[in-house]
Amino acid sequence: MLTHHEVATLLRLRDAERRLQELDPEVLALSRYELVEIAWHDDGDISTLKLTGRGRELARRLSRESDSA
Repeated sequence: MLTHHEVATLLRLRDAERRLQELDPEVLALSRYELVEIAWHDDGDISTLKLTGRGRELARRLSRESDSA
């Protein structure tokens, strides 16, 4: 089960790629759940984050549920 912080991070990432200097615990958790993909530069630095197919589907369902509430 996702924490409210992880859900908020997932929904923030839904509409735009996010560039990071370092990974926060929520992003690492979302990556472990295969909801977020972390893109890395060749030198090992973090490039961008984006939702996986599973992440997009979950964000869509969460958004739809909140719209009908």
